[in-house]
Order: sequence, then C-alpha cells, then structure tokens
Amino acid sequence: MRLYFHKQILARAAVLTAVFGFAAGCGGSSPTSPTPKPPEPTPTAPTVTCPGAITAGSTNGSPVAVSYTTPTASGGVAPVTVACTPASDSPFPVGATTVQCTATASDKQTGSCTFQVTVTPPQPRISKTNFLAFGDSLTLGEVTTPVAATTDAEGYTSFRLQIVPTAAYPRQLQLQLSARYTQQAITVTNAGRAGETANDGAKRFPGIVSSTRPEIVLLLEGANDLSALGTTAISTAASAVESMAKEARFRGARVFIGNLPPSKAGGKNTIPTSTIQSYNTRLVSIASGEGATLVDLYGAMLSGVNTFIGNDGLHPTELGYQKIAETFFNAIRNDLEVRTTP
Repeated sequence: MRLYFHKQILARAAVLTAVFGFAAGCGGSSPTSPTPKPPEPTPTAPTVTCPGAITAGSTNGSPVAVSYTTPTASGGVAPVTVACTPASDSPFPVGATTVQCTATASDKQTGSCTFQVTVTPPQPRISKTNFLAFGDSLTLGEVTTPVAATTDAEGYTSFRLQIVPTAAYPRQLQLQLSARYTQQAITVTNAGRAGETANDGAKRFPGIVSSTRPEIVLLLEGANDLSALGTTAISTAASAVESMAKEARFRGARVFIGNLPPSKAGGKNTIPTSTIQSYNTRLVSIASGEGATLVDLYGAMLSGVNTFIGNDGLHPTELGYQKIAETFFNAIRNDLEVRTTP
C-alpha cells in the first residue's frame, strides 16, 4: 500500500514540475518570471542643414529671382517633408533676406535651419570717363609752404610756392570718382600750367584737347589775369574762357567751368572780393550760353576761406584742393551719373 501512494505522489510531482516549473512538496522554488520586453525607442525630430549664404546682384534696383536647392532632412519618422520660406525662385528685394527651411516628420516633429540671401544694389556708373582738367597753377596743384622768416620786405607773411601733384584737385577728383564708380576706369588728365593767363591758356588749349581727346573738360582759369591786372582783365579773361568752352563743345566734349575761389585777406596775391565776384558773374552767362555746367567753387569755399586758402591769399591749401575736387565731383555726379529705374 505504501508503495502505491509513493508512486502516486511522484506522478503528481512530475505533472506539477512540467506545468509550473517547480518541484512539488515542501521547500519547492517559485515559478520563473518572464523576461521584460525592452521599451520602444522614442522617435527623434528630423534635422535639416541649410546651404551657405547666397549673393545676387540687381541691375536696376528691382527684386531678383534667386534659385537655391531645397535642403534634405535626416532622421525623423518618415515621410519627412522640407519647405523653405521664401521659396526658391522667389523675387528677393535689395538687401538681406533670411530664408527659413523647416523639416516636418509624419509624427509632427520638426527641425529647422536658416540662411541669408543678399541682393546687392546696382553699382553706380557714369556716362563719361575721360576727363581733362585745364587751367593754371590752381589746376596744377601749387601750394604755399611756410619759410623761416615771418614776413617779407613788403610786410607780407612769408611763403614759398611748391607744386604738390598728389594734392592737386585733378588727382583728388580722380580718386573720388574711382572710389564711387568702381566698375569703370576713370582718367583725369592734369593740364595745369603755373603762371598761365587765360589768354595764354586759350592758345594752348586746342593742342591739349587734340592730344587727349577728352569727353569732359574742366576749366579753371583767370586767377593770374586778375591778380596781375585787376578789374581791367575781367573781360579779356572771361572771353578767353568762353573761347575754350566753344572749342571743347565743337569737339564734342561736355564742359564744366569752375569759378574762382575766394581770396584770403592780407596775402601778397590776394584779389579783391569785388573783382572776383564781377569775374564770376561773367562766367555764369558764359556757362549758360555754351551749355556748360558752372561749378561754384567760390560758394563752396567761402565759409572756410582761412582754411582752404594759403598764406599768399590766392593758392589753395591741400585741404582747399580737396574741397575743389569735392565740388567738381558733386557737379559731375549730379550731371553724369547714370540713373537706374526699378
């Protein structure tokens, strides 16, 4: 009987072991726990890399259509779409515009980047580039420099005249024109001659014009005439300037006539203000009659005459020549710069 029950117990233990994975009876082990399933990875947002900055040029100031390659995205739950604003081939105005590109995944997560599109304005241009500056020492670039003695035998402040080509207004004018019209080759020929009267200049002028063939002529003559002869030289000097303007116009050149700068009081070569004003008035009618542009050097330099005119009372300082160049430059820019219409 004991053997029978023992066999029954062993049989039941085998069944329990097979079903529950532990041995029946006192002291048996607990069932084995199932291995937990690893968590699903959290989807990441897409990333997008924009192109580098883009530069385009406008020829007339109007917006320019700019093309670029829409960037591609990486990562994110597919499908991922990329859109940029403003879109490629959109018209971009002059200046800098920020383009934003956004990648959107199917789970609505996004990533974005930006880049700039810069549209540059049209480069300034001028209709004429070959200039002839004709005149006396005020064109050549003669300046006064101090000397040891404070006054000369006549009681005037001592000075020495010296040619400084780099200070001359034609050189300064060329630098100013070249700085603005960077896409063009500008030539300003300095045909100044120290001590020349307007009458002598009228004789020299045709040969200079023939050899240089300028598109633009800048005239500044008469100072030596008035300095030497006073009011009696007004008519002859003005007539000489008129003949040069006619000659230039006959040869197809555009003319700019500079009037005489003011004199500095107390100098050995000072010209009375009334004499300069009378001469300059004549130049107004000459410029009008010859279709020339009058450049008002007198008005531009009057308020700073003690800075712009040297100790001799007549010749400009280096700052004075810069002012003459600036005044011619403004007149040239106003008359000859090519206008762009958007």
